[in-house]
Amino acid sequence: MMIRDIHKAIIASLFIGLPLLSFAKRYDVTLPEVASYLKTAQPGDQIYIKDGQYKDMQLKWMGKGTEKSPISIKALNPGKVKIEGGSTLRIAGEWISVDGLYFTDGYAPKGSVIEFRNGQELANHCRLTNCVIDKFNPSRRDQAYSYILLYGRHNRVDHCSLTGKLNLGVTLIVILNDKRCLENYHLIDHNYFGERPVYGSNGAETMRVGTSQQAYSSSNTIIENNLFERCSGEVEVISIKSSDNIIRNNTLLECEGVVALRHGDRNTVNNNLFIGNGRRNTGGIRVVNAGHRIYDNLLVGLAGTRFFSALGVMDAVPNSLPNRYCQVVDVEMFRNTFVDCTNIEFGTGKDMERTLAPEKVSFTDNIIINKKLAQPYIAVDDVSGILFKGNKVQLSKNYSAPGFITEKVKVPQLPDNTVIRKDKGASWFTNQVARSTTNAHKECNVSPGTNLSEIVHSLEPGSIIILSKGTYPIQRSILIDKPLTIRAADPGNKPLIRFNGDKPDNMVTIADGGELKIENIAFDGVLEPGKALAKAGISTAFDMIQPYTLTVDGCEFQNFGEGGFFAIKGTKATFAKSVTIRNCFFRDLSGDAINYAAEKDDIGRYNADDMLIENCSFYRLLGLPINIYRGGSDESTAGPYVTIRHCTFVDCCNKERGSVMRLIGPQVLTVENCNFDNSGRGGATIRLDEATWEKVRIANCNLWNSGRMVTTTAQAIQGKMYNIRPAYTNAEAYDYVPVRGSELEKLSIGLRKN
Repeated sequence: MMIRDIHKAIIASLFIGLPLLSFAKRYDVTLPEVASYLKTAQPGDQIYIKDGQYKDMQLKWMGKGTEKSPISIKALNPGKVKIEGGSTLRIAGEWISVDGLYFTDGYAPKGSVIEFRNGQELANHCRLTNCVIDKFNPSRRDQAYSYILLYGRHNRVDHCSLTGKLNLGVTLIVILNDKRCLENYHLIDHNYFGERPVYGSNGAETMRVGTSQQAYSSSNTIIENNLFERCSGEVEVISIKSSDNIIRNNTLLECEGVVALRHGDRNTVNNNLFIGNGRRNTGGIRVVNAGHRIYDNLLVGLAGTRFFSALGVMDAVPNSLPNRYCQVVDVEMFRNTFVDCTNIEFGTGKDMERTLAPEKVSFTDNIIINKKLAQPYIAVDDVSGILFKGNKVQLSKNYSAPGFITEKVKVPQLPDNTVIRKDKGASWFTNQVARSTTNAHKECNVSPGTNLSEIVHSLEPGSIIILSKGTYPIQRSILIDKPLTIRAADPGNKPLIRFNGDKPDNMVTIADGGELKIENIAFDGVLEPGKALAKAGISTAFDMIQPYTLTVDGCEFQNFGEGGFFAIKGTKATFAKSVTIRNCFFRDLSGDAINYAAEKDDIGRYNADDMLIENCSFYRLLGLPINIYRGGSDESTAGPYVTIRHCTFVDCCNKERGSVMRLIGPQVLTVENCNFDNSGRGGATIRLDEATWEKVRIANCNLWNSGRMVTTTAQAIQGKMYNIRPAYTNAEAYDYVPVRGSELEKLSIGLRKN
């Protein structure tokens, strides 16, 4: 009897551990079926999702696994479960792992794409791994949402690829606005954050941890072993707005921005690699608040300045609110290496508001190598609160100061491309920046009488359309949704495009995917009998997500007879990487000639990053010849970059409070060698609104019988201005090149003869 009881006890003990091992189940299901299977799923169960293209999915997955036996939801073949259209995923519960999903060619109709919550139920100890979110954008770039919102505690996002984001909103946010999300110990590791182009506004960070309201709350989030490639949405690539976080072993490759310790205390930034390759605005680490430790970082080839510096230690606002700029105190920076970096700054952002210099800060045992610099750092403000000790430098000449010594040191060897990308992002996805492959260059010769809109629609990307002389009436806009070139067969005989549609429309509309180069074409806005007026010569579409480029060379725009109709226009919520307008002639326009001023919310948004307007002439304009606007005082971006040179304005915008050039907020601006003739009499030749720290230069211009220049600071106008009566080559034929040997020609003011 005793032996039988012993046998029963042994058998019973063996079964104690079996339910988790022997009775865990596997289910092979379609994507919509996952939620119903989760209702009965037990710890250790595995749910495999069958291949397919699933559209318009509102997925809500809740379950409870255990640490030793999580519930696994996995693509049967990673990357083959494609989730498209208006789709979102909500994960809630405990110990759930989601693996291998592919969100692409869709958008989030409500909320963000993936959230670690479902209603009030949060996720804890859950994992998102080996997943991709790519090109998941709405139709308009100003519609905001994120790819991932992390709620709860102890969640992990790893080996995921987050790419192709073009709309407003942070790519990944750690949410702290719930007590259940504080001290979360989330782990964000081994992910690939792909290219994010300059957005032209605040709110386009790649990652953010908290907000200013949680500045002094501990998040304890770890961000490690990630690759950020060309994440350039705004100045803050990683924005830390909470306390006690760790950012380590990450690579930021050609990112036009920084790791910003924006709010919060006691954050650690160590062993990160920053590679700029001399790219504009590539930066490193920006420091605000107290108690941080920044060490063992390698920063190479960073070309950013000010807020985009390789290292920017900021001035603070006295008695600051938490959401402004609190003083940098008790910060240690040591064993960092800077190679060929443009800027290391102490006192960054000093102005009439930010006047409090850093205190109790140490900068020790760092290495600075740059043979183009004579000094290792820039002191924007008092540096007496900074201890410099044991720093080694190799500069353009021997440098010796307290805490610095010239000493030859070995330049660190950078890892190669393979090493940088190894084990980053989803294993089945191509984790690198896509390169342009447009190389068709197929020429298409077109004669008057053909339907230009249909021809453009039928051509391959990269094609060249050559128009013979004559008139091309169009009934609807020529839609540019791919890279194209349109040019005249004979530059001396400009083909004429004229609108004769029944409803107002643009002559040319740039849409998503569009890149346009147009040469030696004339646009005539004269009203055809019984037809509608053209709205613009060249404009952008209203619903547009992708940045575009535009080059207009040798074109003419004439007879646009309504005040709201413009020759060249960027509409609201559109953004150009570059706009180049050269050798063009604008005449007899009631509206603006060049209008990139659609963003009027005064929150720092603008419509084009790089703008070059050169060797253009403007005659008899009621509207503004040039109107560029970036309102507000936000400092999250570096643009727009505007250059206007060798332009002539004759009888332009003479109404009260008018302006020949209205330039509000360009952060880098050059206006030079321009000629104002009988223009801006009722208002101003140039109406400029600039900040003291913006790089603005107006030089070598001529104002004849024209309005004054209105500027905010005294530093904008540099060098001599002139008051010379112009003499033109042939004004009656609209040739406003200064007569050879005249004073303007000698001073290189006005148009240049090509």
